[in-house]
Amino acid sequence: MMRRLFAAVLVFLAGSVVQAQNDAAAVEQAAAAYESGDYTEAVRLYETAVSGGTANGNIYYNLGNAYYRSNDLGRALLSYLRAQVFIPRDLDLDHNLRLVRASRIDVQGDERGWVEGLGILTSGVVTLSELGWGTLLGWSAGFGLLAAWILWPERRAALRLLLILAAAAALFVLILFVSRMWISTHRAAAVVVEEQARVMSGPGERYLELFTLHAAAEVRIVESRSGWIRLALPDGRQGWLPQESVEAVYTE
Repeated sequence: MMRRLFAAVLVFLAGSVVQAQNDAAAVEQAAAAYESGDYTEAVRLYETAVSGGTANGNIYYNLGNAYYRSNDLGRALLSYLRAQVFIPRDLDLDHNLRLVRASRIDVQGDERGWVEGLGILTSGVVTLSELGWGTLLGWSAGFGLLAAWILWPERRAALRLLLILAAAAALFVLILFVSRMWISTHRAAAVVVEEQARVMSGPGERYLELFTLHAAAEVRIVESRSGWIRLALPDGRQGWLPQESVEAVYTE
């Protein structure tokens, strides 16, 4: 039994090493294809690396560049937003995000809902993991000051202002974290990847057409039903699109 288990572990590890080598080779070949101007091949190779499990901010950023050079604005924006999950403070990425958003047909404003607005407020600044750690540290500092305030009555006057400020900061960071978590699970960010997509009043072609969206329009997924997505736009409009017309930013 133990020999079989050990052999299975060795096979798994060997397979993982081979896959990692294949993904690394695909990334190198993709970079070479991009430099030579073969953007279609670069896209294919970067997608191969991503599907193999090699997903990070730099690969998504380069994939976005390849899609942009291929005139695929929807998937370029999608890749840049996925890169932002890993590298939210990258100046080149911020520049390219603004470039794609300025190039798309649909003009979109800010998020109407206050929860969505708070979530977007931090998306280009910190990752969800960093925000979670900040929340933990903030509350730990607040409870530490509270313990000091209880244990040393003679210092309460000096600690009172610090305790109030720490509590306010911890509460604010917690609200930011919860808003990010909420929109990630209940209002997932997505991008229209088709050149043109008709938004219907219900989940099917038999319903009334409400309006049309174009590639790189940013939406939020409200629900899924029978191969259709009910979406919400930043201006508050809602409707239904075929599932293949949009792709969610978060792939977990």
